[in-house]
Order: sequence, then structure tokens, then C-alpha cells
Amino acid sequence: MTRIHTYRKLRPQNKPFHLPPSALPTNDEVVLTLEQVPEGEVPEVVLQDTRRDLTWKAQLEKTDHGWEVDVRMPSEPTILRYHFQVGEMEILEHRQVEGGNLPIYGAWEERPFQISVYNPDAMPAKWTRGMVIYQIFPDSFYRAGKGVYKRPYSVYGKEAVYHEWDAEPENPPRGRDFYGGNLRGVIEKLDYLQQLGVDCLYFTPIFHSPTNHRYDALDYFEIDPMLGTEKDLVALVEEAHQRNMKIVLDAVFNHCSCDSRYFDLPGHYGGGAAQDKQSRYYRWFDFEKWPQKYRGWAGLNHMPEFVECPEVEDFFLGENGVTAYWLARGIDGYRADVPFDNTDEFWRRFRKRVNALKPDAYLVSEEWRNSSHYLLGDTFSATMNYRFTWALWGFFAYEKLTPSEMDDRLAVLRRDTPAPALHCQMNLIGSHDTQRVLSACGGDKQKFLQMVAFQLSYPGAPMIYYGDEAGVTSLDHCESGRKGFPWGREDLDIQDFYRRALAARRTSKALRYGDFYVRHLDDEKRVYVFGRQYKDEVVYAAFNAGSSAVPINIPLALHYDAGSMIEDMLGGYPDVPVKDDSLNVRLQPHSAGWFRVKE
Repeated sequence: MTRIHTYRKLRPQNKPFHLPPSALPTNDEVVLTLEQVPEGEVPEVVLQDTRRDLTWKAQLEKTDHGWEVDVRMPSEPTILRYHFQVGEMEILEHRQVEGGNLPIYGAWEERPFQISVYNPDAMPAKWTRGMVIYQIFPDSFYRAGKGVYKRPYSVYGKEAVYHEWDAEPENPPRGRDFYGGNLRGVIEKLDYLQQLGVDCLYFTPIFHSPTNHRYDALDYFEIDPMLGTEKDLVALVEEAHQRNMKIVLDAVFNHCSCDSRYFDLPGHYGGGAAQDKQSRYYRWFDFEKWPQKYRGWAGLNHMPEFVECPEVEDFFLGENGVTAYWLARGIDGYRADVPFDNTDEFWRRFRKRVNALKPDAYLVSEEWRNSSHYLLGDTFSATMNYRFTWALWGFFAYEKLTPSEMDDRLAVLRRDTPAPALHCQMNLIGSHDTQRVLSACGGDKQKFLQMVAFQLSYPGAPMIYYGDEAGVTSLDHCESGRKGFPWGREDLDIQDFYRRALAARRTSKALRYGDFYVRHLDDEKRVYVFGRQYKDEVVYAAFNAGSSAVPINIPLALHYDAGSMIEDMLGGYPDVPVKDDSLNVRLQPHSAGWFRVKE
């Protein structure tokens, strides 16, 4: 077995070494250890509770294991940051810069170490662990019925474009091209999704809006007529629940449309903030010069941002607010759009409202960067795990990361995430906000399927963006990938791989719930192997991202009787015998295998 400790391999070699602990429960205690301290120096640790902005120091003591100090975690959830002071030298963490909306590779930074301090009694519900999520862009998934609902208004002064189902989206995008997918269409395809192996459906916004993406609501209490009615949504929820599938909606609580009944710049509704300073909605927005100059999301005038005044909070989070209204219609959770543009306190109050109505709901934050502060038990269950996405793109698609560098990113991500929340993180490899993954792989199916095999075997709740399993491609921008699902024109090789992999995953508690550990890394040959273990079931997920075949010899975690055979759950490799309690297999170029001893 080859096990490379990435912290030691990738850290600066001229400073004392410290291995930071994983996330810890409130009030827990941990021993922080510093190794290789210069003779004559006595190190200190400087700690900061980031929520309270409090700082304190403690001195380390010399022991047989190096220099150590006992540290108690705060009594409430927080992010604890710390660094060591050794004489004039600061010991900080050497981390890869991962990026945000776009990935970054090859850059490093020094920053304080981090411990995520979480409430162990407020971790995600059991039903969320290891589930398979399917993201639907509702305009483009499936259209039930013959006709297409046509809007009686323009899209911010531009005439709407109604596409044939197999047409390419408008380029450059203007948010005005519609395919006519609807909620009834999703109901008609629930059997397909169930057979695929989906446990939870996440919808991008479905509320009334002028655009195809609907991140600019006109009315939060009305389903977009193009998608259907509230009755259709309730029917969808009921039909999904009968198949043991959950429904998650998009919560866009930071901004709305300038044409909305709340803002109403052109006067569609009357009574909006831009129509009358005496309007009940006037205080909801930040006007620099009324009515034409105001704060819009990302500087966009057609999406004015809300002010977190008590009236806005009550509208979204009150007893009769938006959050409560749709939970009462049976949905199982929310994905929060741009949560970083609201205060953390807003989302803590959001969590309290949800807990009062559905304490086992699944709440997901859209966060492209380090989202540890959202996973402590008082805001969200999970994050859209773009740190995971960029790590896989960097290794499989772009080949800009070595196995050790990808492993380092994933190890830091696991360390930042509370262990009880790890298995429900929304592990996506593509979404409505990225280029299609197959296109990011340059159209190379082998690279793409390797990435899928990694996603489906890694700890978490893998999310499939609609159409990825059918081979949908795009240009280099996300809107290009929001095209109609190619019903009847699917890439059958890719679709068959998804079906086989998801079916195999359903037979394995190790792949859904098991512990994770690295078994083998080879930077030169681009090989990465990890194990997933649940009780006496162990699966070894092996990936050769190089261009040459590579033999591997992996010691098995458990002892097996003579004559035991190892199968590839993905079906790409023939059965091989257990020899000397090891897995011996020759990995083909750009291939993946899930190896398990047959019962």
C-alpha cells in the first residue's frame, strides 16, 4: 500500500509542521501539535473565534511527540482560526487557492488554520445521506402537452423567442429563449428518473418571472404560468413522494425583477417601490436616487436587491411568508441562491423558520468558495460543492492537478466539513452555472465517465445536472448548456454507464455511507485509488487518468478466504482472484473500476 500524506508532501519544507484537526463539535477538546520547532524557541498558538471576533493565546509544552497544547472548542457553532508564533516566525496553513465562479490552479496561499466548530445535535437528516440528486432546469427538461404557453409581455423590452425542442439556445444569451418545459412534463418523466436511480429533485426557480432562468421573480406566491400552476406543483410533490423521491426548490431571496409587483419600474402592477415612495415596498429597496438609480444584484438594474429590513424578513421568513408557504405545499427543502449576498443572521433565522415547520428539511447553500461557516448546524445542511467540482475538473478534465494536488484539495474539504454532514454534501460536477462537463472534457467520453465514476463513489450526495446522463454538450458558457433534453437522441453509451453505475451504487452501503481513505497515489502515472468501507463491505475505487496501462497492487483492508474473487462493479474489468490479501489489476488508460470482493 502506498499512502502519501499530502500535507507533508505539499507543505513548505523550511517551517515547523502542523496537521490541523477535522471539524469538531462544540465544547470538544483537541490537542494541537507542532513538530520540528527550532532549538531554544517556545511556540504559542493564537486563536480567534470568528463569530465573536475574540482572540486569545496559549503556550505549547514540550512532550515526547513534539510541542503540544490542549484547546477547548467554543460552546456555540463558529469557525475557529489559529496560527502559531515561533519567535519571529508565523506558522500558517499552506493552502491551494481554489477559485470561486471560475477555478484556479497552481496558486497557493498562507492563511490561518481553521477548525469548523459545529452543533452535533443539529446535523442533516438521515434521509439526505448518500442520496442521488437530479437538477432540473424546468423550461428545458420535458414539455407535456402539444402547445407552448406564450407570454403576453416582453423580456425587459425584448421579444420572447420560442424554440423548437431540439434548437440551440440563443447566443449570446438574453434570457428570452423558451423551450416550454413544464411541471406536468416532469411528472410524466418521474418513472424515468426513478429507474435512473434518483432520490431527490432540485429545481431551479419556478416562480413567475419574465426570463427563462427565473432568478428574477415577479411574484413569489405564484408558479410561472409557463410551467403550470400551484396545483401542478402539489401533484408533482405527491407523485414524487409516492416514489420515495424528494423535492427541493430554489430560494432566491436576495433580489427580484424590476418588473415585479414589489418594485414595478414600468408600472405593470402598480403600487411598487419605484411607483410611489408611500408604497409598502419602498423600504424594501436601496434607492440612491429614486426611482431610477438603485442597488441591483451584481450591478444589474433589472434585478433590484432587497434590503434586510424587518418587513422583508417577515415576507420571506414570517409565519405566513414565502418559506413557510411552499413548505406547507409539501416540498422537502430549499437551495439558497447567492447566500453570501444576504447576512449570515438572515440564514440563521431562515433555518429557525424551516425547523419549526419541517426540521428534517434539506437546505443547501450556493457557495463557490469555502462554505464551512454554513455547515455548523444553524444555517444549511449542505453546500453546492464547487470546491469538489473544481478539484475533479482540474484532475480529470484539464489535467492541471496531480493526484496529490487533487487529494490535497479533497482532504482539506473533508477536514473543513463536519463529519455528520459530509455524506449529504451536494457533490456536483456540473450545473446550470457551468459549462457542460462533457464539453469541459473536450468531448472525451473516457475522461467524462471517469469523472462520473469518481463523483458517484465519493462520500456525499452526487448531483446530476439534467441531460449530463444523455451526453448534452455546450459552448464555453453555462447558458449554452440549458437546452432541451434530447429525448430519443440520447448518447446511449453515456446513458448506459450512468444506469449501470447508479444501479451498482444502490447495492453498496459502502459507496453510499462508508468511511473514506486513500489507498494509492502515483503522480507520475496519474493514478488515484481510494477505499470506502461500511462494516465488512469495502469498495476500492481506482482511477487511471494517464495515457498508459498501470499495474496496481493494493493490500485489502480485510482478510478473505482462499478462492475469493474480486469483481468490478462497473463491469469494465473481469473478475480477479484475491492473492496475498491484495487487489492486483492492470488499470487501462483513462479508466475507472469499483472493485469489491464477491460474496
